[in-house]
Amino acid sequence: MDIKALNEAKKILEERKTHSLEKIENAKHTLMQNQQYSDLVKQIKLNTLQLSRAFATNSDCAELEKKDIQLNKKLQALEKEYLNTTDFYHCPKCKDSGVINGKYCDCLMTVYKQVLRNKSGVNALPTFTFKDNKITNINCLQSTNLSKLYYSMQSYCNDFPANKYKNIMLCGKVGVGKSCLLSATLNELLDKGIDCIYLTAFHLNSLFLKYHTTNIKEREHILNNLINADVLIIDDLGIEPLIKNVTIEYLTVLLSERVNKHNIIATNLTFNEIKDKYGDRIFSRLTNKDTTKLVYIDGDDLRHINKN
Repeated sequence: MDIKALNEAKKILEERKTHSLEKIENAKHTLMQNQQYSDLVKQIKLNTLQLSRAFATNSDCAELEKKDIQLNKKLQALEKEYLNTTDFYHCPKCKDSGVINGKYCDCLMTVYKQVLRNKSGVNALPTFTFKDNKITNINCLQSTNLSKLYYSMQSYCNDFPANKYKNIMLCGKVGVGKSCLLSATLNELLDKGIDCIYLTAFHLNSLFLKYHTTNIKEREHILNNLINADVLIIDDLGIEPLIKNVTIEYLTVLLSERVNKHNIIATNLTFNEIKDKYGDRIFSRLTNKDTTKLVYIDGDDLRHINKN
């Protein structure tokens, strides 16, 4: 789990709990205006005082203890009638603590997944999931191939992190369906609570430039999320301009830092174009057959096809 994201989720639940407790205190204050409730509170306080005196003088406390139980039962009955505290919590099961019997409550995990989703970059993609896949209904050259790929990528998500390949390289010209496949994969991984980051190569290049031009003491956090994410998804590799001493150098560093993590990269370039643009070192890291599943999608531009 992403500890930073988990702590952020816990903080959100702490704020919820504080707000809930404030509402309960306000409701109790309102309840105190109820004469029957107010009288019971006064009787309990008086009886408690008499109990303390009886204990101090070694007197018989049986009747006072019996009365204390009876008064508190009446008080609890009134509170249950007029002040059902579970109604004030976002999550009545854990009372906004995020924990039940030493295990994380579903509410905390829901918030955690939303934190992951907010930082993932998923909003830059079309809202598309595996359930939205209707490629078999589209008359296009890549229909069969894409259908198999959707099945393969869903299996990748289900098996994560025990996948045969850590890296997946999707190559294909514009419009063949790469982005929707990435979106479905990203949404599935996020739903499983897996820390993912999605960004285009153009955005990545901008971060590299920012890192390169920022003071050494202040720039460490700029690439931390990219380095530490369970899955890094880079879309449209090749559309970014090559910035001297920046693009290739930092892409090499990033890929080296993530050598034991999962990466999914989509590009419009052919393998030869990748090698020509980025050089042998990056090409080797991106196309290593022992660690990378290489996929080439050929077909029609789906944006220009009538879909049934």
